[in-house]
Amino acid sequence: MPSRSRAGLGTPEERERLSDAYELRFHGEGGPLSGALFGAYLAGLLGIVYGSVLAHYVFDQWPGVARWVEHRPAASIGVILALIVAAAAIAFRVGRTRGPVLPEPGHIELVVATDLPRRLTLRDAWRGAQLVVLVSCVCLGVAVPAGLALSGGPGWSLAAGVLLGIVGGVAIVQAWLRGQAFGQVPSLRASSGSLIEALPAALLLRQSLLSEAVTSSLLIADTRRARAQAFPIALRRKPARIPTAGRWATVVLADLTGLLRSGWSVVAWTLAELAALLVLGSHAVLAADSPLVLPVLVLVAHLAATGLTRGLQHQAASVGEPSLLGLPWQHEAVLHLVPLAVVQCVAVTAAGLATGVGAAAAAYGVAVAAALAGSQLLYAHKEPLSGGLLLTGPGRGAGALWAMHPAILALAAGFGMTLGASTAVLAGLLLLAIGYARAAARFAPARVD
Repeated sequence: MPSRSRAGLGTPEERERLSDAYELRFHGEGGPLSGALFGAYLAGLLGIVYGSVLAHYVFDQWPGVARWVEHRPAASIGVILALIVAAAAIAFRVGRTRGPVLPEPGHIELVVATDLPRRLTLRDAWRGAQLVVLVSCVCLGVAVPAGLALSGGPGWSLAAGVLLGIVGGVAIVQAWLRGQAFGQVPSLRASSGSLIEALPAALLLRQSLLSEAVTSSLLIADTRRARAQAFPIALRRKPARIPTAGRWATVVLADLTGLLRSGWSVVAWTLAELAALLVLGSHAVLAADSPLVLPVLVLVAHLAATGLTRGLQHQAASVGEPSLLGLPWQHEAVLHLVPLAVVQCVAVTAAGLATGVGAAAAAYGVAVAAALAGSQLLYAHKEPLSGGLLLTGPGRGAGALWAMHPAILALAAGFGMTLGASTAVLAGLLLLAIGYARAAARFAPARVD
């Protein structure tokens, strides 16, 4: 029995105490793995069913991709392994902020912080994280090869996909755990049990409280606050004076200075934005038979742009306060948006010209820049959810729409862009007008009848 206790399984008395704590917490309804089991169920059901249909659709739209996979199996597996390595690196970095072993705050304070073995009290949290990650990766490894097989691809891809899914799931969840244990153990080569044993209760409580705060912000549809909590800005240097060169240029220089001092997050947002814009402007996307690809890329560009318009978001958060530079709000908003809009227009136009879109490439560039400027105005001026729009009661469902309406309108503009260059420009200008109207409504002075 002592050996089992040293292995982290605990003595019968310790396991009985943990069982009593679970009974007090869950009152016989569910258990510590209920959420993980439900998440794995959703991943299995939706991932395999809808994932295989989506993969089949993609391979049907671009049969060249299916032929490339079939004729170059080694290169295809190499690409997947590279993606697994990249995902594991990201998981390691995420673990520094939010690790896989993360019970709720009450469990940490009342159970983990006691004299019970750390491996025993954190065992279910670790098992739940492993279950969700492994099931998600295996489902992805089944869905993509299944879609390839439905499109006439090789049957061996299904077995390879399952194997790569298992390898990817193990690599990602282990990297995630090592990211959480980074700085807490002498060596990250230790076993999972040793890493879990070394996790201090203070670290677990801090990460758990942060996770609860982000969840609460998402429930009230305050996505800006949730992102600020999950990805706090870490300045890379000591505070420095913002360059000044006139009122208009100072606004632009302040935005650029803030982006350059925001660390690696701005690099990630910029790369995601450029990748979405370059693919969006290509002939293969603009001339695709499917009307689904272009809207999704517009949505991705919108989401990436939200990380590059912090100056506009700060202006929206200071509604009612006088401008430091004495500029009208319209002028300041334009200065916050124009540099990014120019980059967006140039990227889409250049991608279109390079891939044979022709003269319509410039029209699509203007349309995308206008649409994304409008969606950023909507995102910046989207206030937190009001009490009447909560996700329960008479307003059930309205809160979700309120949280997503900038993204929904970006998708709608993307669908409009599939109808041609002239319609794309109209859709972009319409979304820009909607965003301007929203901003003008917030900056309008209060009136007393």
